[in-house]
Formats: sequence, structure tokens, C-alpha cells
Amino acid sequence: MDEDKYTRLVLEGSEYELLRARRGMFSRWSIPQKIRGCSFLLFAASAMFPIMFSLPGAVQERYLGVDIAATRVGFTVLTLLSVGCLVGSSVGLAILAGYRDRLDDISERQAWSLVGIEDLFSGLGLVTGLLGVVATLALAAIGHAGVETIDALVASGVRPYRAGPRIAVTVAAASGIAFCCAITVFVLGTFTESFE
Repeated sequence: MDEDKYTRLVLEGSEYELLRARRGMFSRWSIPQKIRGCSFLLFAASAMFPIMFSLPGAVQERYLGVDIAATRVGFTVLTLLSVGCLVGSSVGLAILAGYRDRLDDISERQAWSLVGIEDLFSGLGLVTGLLGVVATLALAAIGHAGVETIDALVASGVRPYRAGPRIAVTVAAASGIAFCCAITVFVLGTFTESFE
């Protein structure tokens, strides 16, 4: 949102903008900016495949096998959960922006509800999604520390590259899903700017 427009709305006494500025989580960012932030996190999640593809050969041979793209590791489930949080919150924020745009006059009760819903979706996407993406990328990249580090983790009971459960997808599929969702969410953020 244009800074002058935001300042004008607050100074004019727009109930929603006043509440959003005082009580809203991440209130410095407009809804389209939050949606684009979710798309950037999705782009980051899609980096899992290149990170794993560039693991040292010894780590690949010992823990992942020959075909990295077809490997099913447990943390791809975390990737998909993160993608779900980010896409879900982006869609929710876009619907909220569209609904808010249709309202001519927002009462204090409606403003509280809108700010609460915006905070819910913002937290789901920007906090939960961020934590999931960071954890996924950390697990994918841990092999760059070498076979000795992975052996030490396995000896302590942590198996970062263990085979995933039945719902785990391949590394390439998880990265591909994250990338496609990132593009879609970025376009959604651009479309949502028309509501501002």
C-alpha cells in the first residue's frame, strides 16, 4: 500500500486502519506485501532440491543413493506442510482483502474481526511457514558439513536423511510443488494489489 494512502487513512480515522496500526501483527506490511512474502518463502523452499543435489558425493552415496531427485526423505512432509501453510494463508489474506474492499463503511466490530483474521493468516504464513521452510532447508543442507557430521547425528539418534513415511514425496516433487505454488502465490499477491 502507498505510504501516503496509509497515513491518510489513519489520519482520516478509518477504524480498520487505526486498529490495524495499533493492534495488528505485522501491521507495517500491506496484505499484498504479506502475500508476496509468502511467495518468497515458497521460492526458498523450492531450493531444497538444488541444495540436496549439491551435497558431497560421499554423503549422497552413503545416505541418499544415486538418484537424488527420486529420493524420499522424511522432511519432504515438513516441506509440504510449510507449503500448505503458506498457500493457505495467502489465499485467506487475498479473500480477506477482497471482502474488505467490498465494504463501504467498516464498523468497529467488523474492524476487530478483520484485524484478527488478518493476524491469524499472517501468523500462519509468515511465522509457521517461515519456521517450516528454515527447518527443511537446514535438514537438507546439513550434509554439506560432511559424512562425519551425519554419522555423529545418526549416532545420537537424529537421522536427517532417513526414508520418509508413505506420504513423503520425492525431493524433486516437493521442490517442484513449492516452486509452482510460489509462482501462483506471487501472481495472487500482484492481483491483490488491485484491492488496495
